[in-house]
Formats: sequence, structure tokens, C-alpha cells
Amino acid sequence: MKKYNILVIDDASMIRDLIKKFVRDYFPNAALFDAHNGASGKSVLLHQEIDMVLCDWEMPEMNGIELLGWFRKEERYKNLPFIMVTSRGDKEFVMEAIEAGVSDYLVKPFNRQQFAEKVERALRRHGIKGKMAEPKKAASSSLEVLTGKPVSTAKPKPKKPLPKGVALVRTAEGEVRCAVKQLTKDYCLGVFKISDYLPNLLETVSVDIEFKQEDESKVMRINGFIHSLTATESRPDCQLVQLRVAFMDEDPKKQKMIEDYVSQFS
Repeated sequence: MKKYNILVIDDASMIRDLIKKFVRDYFPNAALFDAHNGASGKSVLLHQEIDMVLCDWEMPEMNGIELLGWFRKEERYKNLPFIMVTSRGDKEFVMEAIEAGVSDYLVKPFNRQQFAEKVERALRRHGIKGKMAEPKKAASSSLEVLTGKPVSTAKPKPKKPLPKGVALVRTAEGEVRCAVKQLTKDYCLGVFKISDYLPNLLETVSVDIEFKQEDESKVMRINGFIHSLTATESRPDCQLVQLRVAFMDEDPKKQKMIEDYVSQFS
């Protein structure tokens, strides 16, 4: 198997660690490099031969789209894979990345299969041959463990705008709508009703919260992981679950958005 030099760029250290784990699963012989923003990633690219870049979009100092623009102008990198890894899956973001020369676009949160498909497609697109390793089978979901029944992984249908005080917690396999009990720059505490989908403990998520800013509705999207899942009552037939999402984003802009949102309720 070919040995790749792979650069992972994200301002959240836990996200970097997660992506690097996926890379190691599929490319056990890869040499891994990482950076906390576009500027530090550019420094790595200037001093090290890199075969593929997995890069976040929203980062301080130099964001992913700015780095991509520079990357494609460099002779040695203009034909190498650059995959944008971001929670921004909106059409306008995707189109901007395509126009800038992105190889593929991976929306957070994602699972092993989605990661593998995007990486394989990016490698093929750039004419790079090499068989990816087969990782071990992932563990069953928490709901499957509890009920003994397989969980549907069908993509959720489009939803209406989020009401005030409601958060949409999205994983790679599904989503739940939570009533927000507490929100800080470090975590979100919410309650949701059990349905046919239950997220896994420690699973990576993206939290969407809609709020008003200057008479305009905006969606605040924050990356995190499921820190805890607890029943709200000590009964086996309890239908409500309290969920705590620990945030991993370290972008000051997102933290400011959280402060603005919280101020609307104070």
C-alpha cells in the first residue's frame, strides 16, 4: 500500500483527533500532519510534501476557502486532493468551494462509510491509485443495544425552521430536536422525547440553533460530541432523555454568537 502524507487542519483539537483516527483506520501507513488553522496549515504545506489535505472551513486567521485558493495556485498542489470538512453543507458554501477547486466536500458530522466514500472519490478524481484498508466493523448504535432492533439510517426529511429555544442535534445517522434547558460557550443541555432514533454516547454531532440577529433569522451551527445521555425520571418507561453536548469549536466568532443568543433570553 502506498504511503501517503496527509494533512488534517481544524481549529478544534478533538475534531482533528477524530479525523486522524479515521485516516489511520483506512491508511495505516500514512504519515499524519496537523494544523490548527489555515495559516499554520500553509506553513506545513510550504515545508513538507503533502499528498492530501482534509481541512475545516471556519477557522481564525486563515479559513479553509482562503487556504484552498492559495493551494490551487501552487504548482505542486494544483492537482492534489483537497477535501473540505465542515458543518456548513448549505448550497452556497458547497458551490463556493467547488468554484475554488475543492476535490470533495464532507459535511460534519460524518461516519466511517461517508468518510471512506469521499476520500476514495477524491483520490480517483486526481488519478491516485491505492487500495484503502478495511477497518474493523463499528459498534452497534445505543438504541440497537437497548432494543435489540436495527435502527433505520435513512436520511431525515427536511424540517421547518426551528422554534425559539429548540436545538437540532445532528449526527451522521440521524437527528433529534431538543428543548434547550441551558446553553453556554462550553455545552448545550437539552431534553428530547425518545423516538426511533437515539444518538450514541461520545458520538460527534452538529448543533443547529436558530436565532434573530438584526431582524434576520440565522442558524448558529456548533460542532461537539454527546457528553451524557440520562433519563429524566427513574422509570423504565420514561420517554424523555436529557442530553448534554460538549462543544468542540474554538472559533471566537461562534462563541460570540452563543453569547448573543443567550442574551436574548436574559
